[in-house]
Amino acid sequence: MTDTSIAASADPAASDRRRVIAVIDGNSLMHRAFHAVPPTMNAPDGRPTNAVFGFLNMFLKMVDTFTPDGVVCAFDKGRPRVRMEMLPTYKAQRPPMDPDLHAQFPMIKELLSALSIPVLEVEGWEGDDILGTLARRGEEQGCDMYLVTGDRDMYQLVTEHVNVVSTRKGLSDIAIMTPESVDDLYHGITPDLVPDFYGLKGDTSDNIPGVPGIGPKKASALIAQYGSLDEVIAHADEVKGKMGENLRAHIDDALLSRKIATIMTNAPVECDLSEVSFPSYDATAVSSAFGTLGIGAMQNRFLALLGTSASAVEAATPFELPAVMSARAETGEGVSEALAELSRAIEANEWLGITLDDDKQEGALFGLTHTLWVCTERALLSFEEPESAFGLAAFEGLEGACGLIGGVLLRAFIEGKVVAPDIKALLHELSPIDSSMPEHMNALDIDPAHIFDTVVAAYLLDSIRSGFDDEYLASTYLHVTLPLAVGEDGAASDAPVRAARAAYLAREVREPLAAALEANNAAPIFSQIEMPLVRVLACMERAGMYVDPDNLAEQSTALTGQIEELESRIRELAGDDSFNLSSPMQLSHILFDKLGLPTAGLKKTQRGYYSTNAKVLEDLSHDHEIVRLILEYREKTKIKSTYLDTLGPLRAADGRVHTTYNQTITATGRLSSSNPNLQNIPTRSELGHAVKKAFSIEEGSVFVAIDYSQIELRLLAHLSGDEHLVSAFIEGEDFHAETAARVFGVGIEDVTPALRSRAKAVNFGIVYGQQAYGLSQTLDISMAEAREMIDAYFRAYPGVRTYLDKTVAEAKRTGYAETLYGRRRPIPELRIAAQRMFGERTAMNHPMQGTAADIIKIAMVRVAERLRAEGFAAQMILQVHDELDFECPTGEVDRLIAMVREEMEHVVELRVPLIADASVGETWADAK
Repeated sequence: MTDTSIAASADPAASDRRRVIAVIDGNSLMHRAFHAVPPTMNAPDGRPTNAVFGFLNMFLKMVDTFTPDGVVCAFDKGRPRVRMEMLPTYKAQRPPMDPDLHAQFPMIKELLSALSIPVLEVEGWEGDDILGTLARRGEEQGCDMYLVTGDRDMYQLVTEHVNVVSTRKGLSDIAIMTPESVDDLYHGITPDLVPDFYGLKGDTSDNIPGVPGIGPKKASALIAQYGSLDEVIAHADEVKGKMGENLRAHIDDALLSRKIATIMTNAPVECDLSEVSFPSYDATAVSSAFGTLGIGAMQNRFLALLGTSASAVEAATPFELPAVMSARAETGEGVSEALAELSRAIEANEWLGITLDDDKQEGALFGLTHTLWVCTERALLSFEEPESAFGLAAFEGLEGACGLIGGVLLRAFIEGKVVAPDIKALLHELSPIDSSMPEHMNALDIDPAHIFDTVVAAYLLDSIRSGFDDEYLASTYLHVTLPLAVGEDGAASDAPVRAARAAYLAREVREPLAAALEANNAAPIFSQIEMPLVRVLACMERAGMYVDPDNLAEQSTALTGQIEELESRIRELAGDDSFNLSSPMQLSHILFDKLGLPTAGLKKTQRGYYSTNAKVLEDLSHDHEIVRLILEYREKTKIKSTYLDTLGPLRAADGRVHTTYNQTITATGRLSSSNPNLQNIPTRSELGHAVKKAFSIEEGSVFVAIDYSQIELRLLAHLSGDEHLVSAFIEGEDFHAETAARVFGVGIEDVTPALRSRAKAVNFGIVYGQQAYGLSQTLDISMAEAREMIDAYFRAYPGVRTYLDKTVAEAKRTGYAETLYGRRRPIPELRIAAQRMFGERTAMNHPMQGTAADIIKIAMVRVAERLRAEGFAAQMILQVHDELDFECPTGEVDRLIAMVREEMEHVVELRVPLIADASVGETWADAK
């Protein structure tokens, strides 16, 4: 083939330009990507995708940098037979490939195929030799060749028209190796001398022996002095000392090592470089391939390379919404037709994708218009009514005076099946959060089998992910890119409304989400725990908690005076009347620069000053009054701003604050609370206790708090099966005292409060995977003493050690830990050396903490249903991890406690009993 044919370009103006061909060392890049990208990414079927993602990022950087006319990717195939025939121990010391990396090679090859990039493999040959063969072939045919690899032995291939793109640290640090840069790097070693260089120094990563005692510096010095390996050998008698002895004794090893390190350029590779072009792929194939692996967001970067990104995306990702049927409450226009379609879909047992839209501006409390979007199999129904009309009108075909939107929702929930990205928000349209507003439906009326929250489903499949927006759901589970919606940059004139798009997406994504839940054994948790719980949370959010604004104001005023006194005293001790106590930088300057407090062991922030975080200040507070006062100042200002000054304005018209419970935030499965966060009020702080006094109750009622006693320790006993641990709980003894007796080798009657306290710290530390350092910090003891306490604990309860080791090993094998109910928590940190200890602690803790979260959720559902079925006036108003709180008429207290304890203690049968303790008070603080 002639140079002219190879050099030909699609662009006539560039016909004299040498074609640029990139050849990628697939094995090298996959290994580098796997170790550079945290393993937090997974395909919908659970397969890890971090190496694939990293590979593609490096690929795109290469394309942006070199704009190649063609790309080829080479991989090793089978054992490196050619070199093993010369050196049987070649690469013999390498450990087996990480299973998570091994699983990603077929995935990257499938993506490369979708990108129309030739994947080259030759049985018995290494990818290096394929790169070498193509480098010489392309150079001879008039191409500029770029070899993308992390292997330095490839530098021997560098010429004027062959460059090695050397990947270094991470994904973005690369170097373009030319003959000059190779020479500079190795101090006189030109590319053609690289095999000689390796002949002397060897390569431990490939088990190439070289000459013992000769490293890179000595090897380059010898070759620079004598000119080549052959000349070094010829002058071996001149090399003095031990190095000379080794050289003379290992001449054969040096020559063999050079031969092994020489890249072959005659591999039997079938690849016509004249036919290689990039980009030349099909947008639809790319979209499908990327979506299958759950990394659809990256596909747009590849589609953009086609030069018609917008049209390519649309062509690749068809997302055609059904025709819109509009129904307007004010005029009655289209209402009967839309309701007829709604009836048809309900009777056909279709899932209804539903979202609610209003026109309120960001930060505003209300909009002027509500629009409910309902997606059926045949149409998108748009039900529109003014905000003021809600709850005032009835419509033909709908029951109840709750307006058009309310009536449609009522029918959908009671008669139909609803899929939505936020089921609870829809429930609150019929059961408003403010309990002073009329309720059109009790959320418990709904059959949990007839609701499907897409965000909760996606969360169960990847609980460590921070968000589950429409774009993520579409790309991950439908393998499509969403069309731009009204208001988004670049949207077409006929673009869909965002809420309409979301309603359609919810309906479309339900089936693949359900299939993924089944495949990941998460369907029972979804259907039996999370969906029943949605209804309970809606009821609890409506109930709210009464808070006394006068009490809050009184506490805030008192704290204001105390904070001012603290500020004055701190500034006096600092000798500075103007510094900002809330500025970490200024505070650091005062403490460490001006007052000279010790900085041993402290790290500076990125901005160059010593940290003043809570841990640093707590360590210094024992010896410095100003630090103790600063900690007190921080606590009081936080309590004042977070609670005392905030809770009052958050009261609704019913005089209550209504927290929002979040099901998709924590990786463990625990609920979280926001706006306001009522789960985070300090429990052991005097100030936190005072805040809880502001939560009172109506006359004739009391607070009832019922919480699990040591549930995570009891779960540890059950899961580990340790006979001594199980026995301690079954016998009903003081568990912490029993542990103290066993760990410290004393009789139970000789356990002092101090020993019991230490044993308690060890008990809970073990549950949370605490190591010696953490325990030493908790108890303020030496590392050696803490280590001995932990060792003594495991000697006392050997089954616990066995169980925890087995749990960590299983998590390392699978990449996740799971609860008694099968709730999975991915632990990518186990594959990152710097984070492995955290990963191991997480693996130890999740089965206990996650199972405890599952248990109390099940209890909440059962308790809520019994409250309603048995006619209780009491309401469940709060959940704080292992605790349920109730507002209860005094006449129901005993019956309520008996019922709730019965449900909480019998959620599951364990090897040890579950115990729920109850307490009663006139305020939240009194009840605890």
